[in-house]
Amino acid sequence: MTFGYAERAYRTEPRCGDVGQWWHGTQRHVLALADGLGHGAAAHLAASKAMQCIAAHLDDSCEAMFAACNERLLDTRGAVLAIAIIDLDSHLLTLGVTGNIRVRLFGVNSAVWLGAGRGFVGAGHALPEPDRMHLEQGDRLVMSTDGIDESAGARTAMERKDATSQQIADEVVRGWARKDDDAAVLVYRHGDTGSPR
Repeated sequence: MTFGYAERAYRTEPRCGDVGQWWHGTQRHVLALADGLGHGAAAHLAASKAMQCIAAHLDDSCEAMFAACNERLLDTRGAVLAIAIIDLDSHLLTLGVTGNIRVRLFGVNSAVWLGAGRGFVGAGHALPEPDRMHLEQGDRLVMSTDGIDESAGARTAMERKDATSQQIADEVVRGWARKDDDAAVLVYRHGDTGSPR
């Protein structure tokens, strides 16, 4: 699997207010991670509606997806959101972020932060021009909600080259999910190098 995902709900809540999903096609992949404001059922509903909206607009631009989600979530408490579109022919990553979803791109010898959005979908948002970057084989994209502790240990786990995407997502949530919030991590490894994905 090129993708990995793990989440943990806040304390005794039956549903996690952070929701991630991905869609893989022949021309492009779309990844999304949403953090419904607050936690519990209402947060889960907002984040889930964002995923449903993206699923209905998979051929649209990143900007159009955000606009559609903003309209779709008007009757909810809203959510912060990250959407990544990866064109499989050009290897171009297009990334849009509102709010405090954290996105890191780990290359062979580098690591960069991506995304700088404000606001949240469902109550107006200010989406800057999406980031656009060329991906190389083996590059790993890690999207996490603010329920993940920003420690050196979490980053070390995200950078592991000897683990699959699912193993990384599981390890980060197990070891660095905060106790006072929902938490979720979505991991994507680009290309097929024959090594763990």
